[in-house]
Amino acid sequence: MFKDLRSQLFLWTILPLAIILVGAAYLGVTSHQMAMREMVLERDGAMAREVAARLSESLTNHAAILQSLDPNRPESWDAQRTVFDGGIASFDANGALLNAIPSSQVWQTRRAIIQNLIATRATFSSPILEDGAARVLVTRRVDNVIFIGAFTLPPFGNIGIGAHGAAYIVDGNGKIIAHPNPLRIGANMSQHEGIAKVIRGETGATFHHAADSSELVVGYTPIALANWGLVVEEPWADAIDPMFQYSVLLPFVLVIVAIVALGAIYFGLRNVHQPLQRLAQAANRIAYGDYHAAESQVGGIHEIEELRETLDSMAQQVSAAHDAMQNYITAMTRGQEDERLRLARELHDDTIQSLIALQQRIEMVEKSLGKDPAITAAKIKELRELVGTSLVSVRRFVSDLRPTYLSELGLIPALEMLAKESHAQFHIVGEEKRLDAERELALYRIVQESLRNIAKHAQAKNISVILSFDEHELTATVEDDGIGFTAPDAPTAYARAGHFGLMGMQERAQLFGGNVYVKSERGKGTKVVAYVPIGSIAR
Repeated sequence: MFKDLRSQLFLWTILPLAIILVGAAYLGVTSHQMAMREMVLERDGAMAREVAARLSESLTNHAAILQSLDPNRPESWDAQRTVFDGGIASFDANGALLNAIPSSQVWQTRRAIIQNLIATRATFSSPILEDGAARVLVTRRVDNVIFIGAFTLPPFGNIGIGAHGAAYIVDGNGKIIAHPNPLRIGANMSQHEGIAKVIRGETGATFHHAADSSELVVGYTPIALANWGLVVEEPWADAIDPMFQYSVLLPFVLVIVAIVALGAIYFGLRNVHQPLQRLAQAANRIAYGDYHAAESQVGGIHEIEELRETLDSMAQQVSAAHDAMQNYITAMTRGQEDERLRLARELHDDTIQSLIALQQRIEMVEKSLGKDPAITAAKIKELRELVGTSLVSVRRFVSDLRPTYLSELGLIPALEMLAKESHAQFHIVGEEKRLDAERELALYRIVQESLRNIAKHAQAKNISVILSFDEHELTATVEDDGIGFTAPDAPTAYARAGHFGLMGMQERAQLFGGNVYVKSERGKGTKVVAYVPIGSIAR
């Protein structure tokens, strides 16, 4: 299961691509939401600080203006009527009204607030709702006179935070003392997450889950001058409404991912899977001997076409090697038959004739016995010479079949004798070592075949045989200054060019992990280099 190309293509290409694209879409939306949350928090926190700074500035300015007025000269208060739009009044230490503008009736309605200010010695009162505006009383003590001004706070409820957002003020206990919605004034908000922080004097922004499970963005900052806290609050859903379009795009992204995945699957099937199937069928036909099965293009991507060309090239090489092997086997069979014919002729023309002559001489000796001792002695001498000649012929015949020098004395004496018979110079390089019998025989036959080729074809005047020993391999080099020939570029082309002797030499070396290289040009002689690894050696 999941071992065919189609499944692998899906598992390792399409599926990861789909996961990456879906993950990228999800992370994009998620990161956007997170960035939005951070941005809204920063915006609402900055908005709270800005409104609080504006309110603090208003409180400071009105307190400073009140300090500049003379509580004992009511006639000078009219100049600040626009600043203190709620009026100005003075009271004694018991809270009895001394002077007031615009009228004492307005100040009588504020008596409870005034008594609380005198008792707590506070500078600012909590905002009070009068004529639809939030007013604050600011106090100043001059000897035993309490000087009080009433002014309207600058607008802060509608600061552009959406239809459902609001800014409001809480006191030090978390109770709402000013709110755009009068019904909210007096509500205890001490459990509210942002208000709990502003009571502790902290500044910042946070998220708060309301009782109806909605999520609110809350910016908060203290107004230290009056011991108040300013809170800016808006629903999170309102804050991200303009950005919902990005979340809505996620299904479209998934559709695009699905289209891309299907397109990749189609591409894989059309340009990868099907061409590979056709290539596999061609390879199967090649295995059954159809070496031209991969000649036609299979289509698909460039790499598959390159694979087909490589397979076709390999098939042609296998075909050429097969033909060369057939020719080599034919040549070897013919060579074996020629060798047998040569041996039969040598036995017939040389050894058998010598034996017949030997038999005749023996008969003649038998006839001359007792008649003429001198003739008998001459015949016996001829008989001895004939036996010697026959022995030389038989030894040469045996030497061709299996060199006695090689098995009895080793490779170096055998090659030295072979070089001497071929009128070649023989040299040894390095520390001499004995190899196992099979390796020595292989090198001997390679050198023997090289010297035979020189004798047959080279017309050489100078021949050298060099045997080189090193730590890992033994190299035999046979070089002549003969007429040369056009050597194949690579050993694999020996059989194709009809050089079956060279191919046989190469195969002998390759049996032991070695090889044979031939370098030759017409008119520049020939150089044959054969090497075999030393392997386990006998000293």
